[in-house]
Amino acid sequence: MLFNALARRLSCCFPLDENDVRAVERLCAVPRRRVAARREFLREGDRPGHVHVLLEGWACHQVMLPDGRRQITAFHLPGDILWQPLGEARMDFSILALTPAIIAPIPTSALEAVAKAHPAIATALALQNRVAEAVLRRWLVNVGQRAAFERIGHLFCELHHRLHAIGLAQGNGFAFPVTQVELAEATGLTPVHVNRVLRDMRRQGLIDLENRVLRILQLRALAQHALFDPAYLEPHGHHSAAPSP
Repeated sequence: MLFNALARRLSCCFPLDENDVRAVERLCAVPRRRVAARREFLREGDRPGHVHVLLEGWACHQVMLPDGRRQITAFHLPGDILWQPLGEARMDFSILALTPAIIAPIPTSALEAVAKAHPAIATALALQNRVAEAVLRRWLVNVGQRAAFERIGHLFCELHHRLHAIGLAQGNGFAFPVTQVELAEATGLTPVHVNRVLRDMRRQGLIDLENRVLRILQLRALAQHALFDPAYLEPHGHHSAAPSP
């Protein structure tokens, strides 16, 4: 198993050889930034000059409204690229650490040089961006068309699939640091509605959520209920299949 989070993530998108993996490891050999849980470390309006890669922990993209309401637009897992600068563009969202996190700020020029020297890495980066765009589209469908049960079930299946691909799901269980309020803000529901859906899922024997560990007891059934098809997470069909009891 690969130990570097970015290498693990990229290898889910496109096969990397040993030279590619070593190049990614060297790329991440920069002074790391440690961030406390529930701390916002990049803010809307900032102009970060480095590519920010999440090496450990969970984070989220969020957009705040003037009255304090918040929409979470993405959950990020180890190996995800949180921000990639383009010219002098300002951020139109903020990034919050959901757990203690370690960030690698990588110079854009270094990433570009590695991608130029390693075609497989360049392909993997492009496919990773494509997957991120596909996830965003599914989230739009979630809040626009799916019922509450489907929204939460789809998100659970998606997170399980992503975590399993990078070796962070134990069978059908995984650490789940997201609160019910944050789950509501990611799915366009109220916390009361989220609580009701979670009770319903437990009653049907689909999930168990306790002490911030989520176990999907009937993965296939939950996927069917939520209309979940993982194809959008699998560029070119290159993936590590999740268990499907």
